Amino acid sequence: MPDLTLDVQKVPNASNAALVVMAGSIDAKTVPGFQEQMNRVKDDGAIKFVLDMEGIKYVNSTGLGFLVNLADSLDPKGGGIALVKLHPKVKVVFDMLGLNAFFKIFGNRNDALNSMAGPGTKVAAPAEHAPQPVSVGAPPAQPAPARLAPAAGTTGTFAPIPAGETAEVVGQQLECASCKATLLVPEPGNYKCPRCSGIFTYTRDGKANFLPRRRLTPIQMTLTCSHECTEGLVTMAGLLAKRAGFTPDMMRSMEQSVRESAGTIIEKAYSSNEQCTYQVLMVASDNEVSIKFSDYGKKIDPETTDGNGKPVFSLTRQSMDVFDLKAHPRGGNILTLSKRAVAV
Repeated sequence: MPDLTLDVQKVPNASNAALVVMAGSIDAKTVPGFQEQMNRVKDDGAIKFVLDMEGIKYVNSTGLGFLVNLADSLDPKGGGIALVKLHPKVKVVFDMLGLNAFFKIFGNRNDALNSMAGPGTKVAAPAEHAPQPVSVGAPPAQPAPARLAPAAGTTGTFAPIPAGETAEVVGQQLECASCKATLLVPEPGNYKCPRCSGIFTYTRDGKANFLPRRRLTPIQMTLTCSHECTEGLVTMAGLLAKRAGFTPDMMRSMEQSVRESAGTIIEKAYSSNEQCTYQVLMVASDNEVSIKFSDYGKKIDPETTDGNGKPVFSLTRQSMDVFDLKAHPRGGNILTLSKRAVAV
């Protein structure tokens, strides 16, 4: 049986909606094919997706990241994603990470389909049949900056935005002020960087004005010492790193550091007792991600070693710009990590 099967169906009375019945796993192996299929559906005009996930038993950090990015790409167009029949083990990760803000979650197809159809419109779920396998191929090429529609009440080909940092456009190319990606801008207009979602206006005088980016709301979580919670935390760290403009290598480094840090706290502070909990505070700003762990377990001696004989937090110490481990005033540990996307 294929690792992931998809059956894409048209939705009656909702030409811009699609029902996708899924089975298998959404992970690093299957996401490229999943992404390719969803892009084809989007190209056909669908901006509202109902994903029937009753047959999905596992979603890893790569899969969660793609689902969030897909929802982000549909939102500016007035679309979105509704999820149906989430498996309990998958739903607990969504709940824990607060990913419900990106999706509507329903217990049956009809409710999900009607939510996408709009006020006063009722639709019936298409007849159920076995989903077809989706091919797994290479990820699609990096997209050009997304063109943004003019603001309401404006005239002309583009709407100006408040000036922040500026960049010179040379030969229709410029460097993103936030993540330093090289971007291609064919004509004056409003654009969004596909890597970090930074918004800018390319003006007719050959300059790009970047909208100042705001500090994001801190994310606070209380997690159990379980594998599911650790992987959910790693997923969220990767998403914040991507939005802060981290390169793929820096994102992986951030994810590995968070996984090592959580694993060390679970093992050394709580002796791998899954009933225990620890707290995490995550804050992302323009090009930096900061993470603070706190627990009430046993004090962690920074000189101790892990199961491989290496000093605890060895990878994290090397990869993070800030590493600070100290005793919690109420007993336990406080670990503070921080990393910048671009050295300043």
